[in-house]
Amino acid sequence: MKNIVIYGAPAAGKGTQCEMLIADYGYNHISTGQLFRELDDSTEFNRKIKRKITEGILIDDETTAQLLKNKLDSLGAGKVIIDGFPRNLNQAKILDEFLEDYVVINLEVTEQMALSRALGRLNCPKCGKIYNKYSEEMKPKKEGYCDNCNVLLEGRSDDTEEGFKTRFHIYLDNVNGLLDYYKKKGILYTVVSEESKFDTNKNVKKVIEGE
Repeated sequence: MKNIVIYGAPAAGKGTQCEMLIADYGYNHISTGQLFRELDDSTEFNRKIKRKITEGILIDDETTAQLLKNKLDSLGAGKVIIDGFPRNLNQAKILDEFLEDYVVINLEVTEQMALSRALGRLNCPKCGKIYNKYSEEMKPKKEGYCDNCNVLLEGRSDDTEEGFKTRFHIYLDNVNGLLDYYKKKGILYTVVSEESKFDTNKNVKKVIEGE
């Protein structure tokens, strides 16, 4: 079983596929966004990053990569799914220095489908489970509440049509160079993520299992 870098546009289904792969294979999920949110004050390295975030200073590629490497080192030999890194070609080259035996799974989705998902997306603030109020297969059993925790679900503040389109087009501006890099390395697999999450998951599993 290989490590996975999961890639795709906003609302392509990355979080949902990560949930399903963790449940089926026991992967460790590493989201760089979550790593930044979970920073404590235990080291000067962490405190330096937190100060930059507070001051609105952009975190450089090398620092982000080091934060990711620290997390990987803490997990030991367990296989991982990395979500949110790399975001550019420089980050991809840095990742190659410390992550081995991985594949890149690119979830391909149209802008219209991704927009529909973004506008209906809901998350549990306690366990992180992802729902969508417009999708029959992803609706919570009790409207507005998490199936696992029975707490009120939340939407993302940037899941507006304007906010989504901004994020989607930033993604498009950066995606081609990255995908070309991984295509040349022979480790890029594109999976269409348009309709059922189960169909998408079946095709993702084919990549992981080498079918």
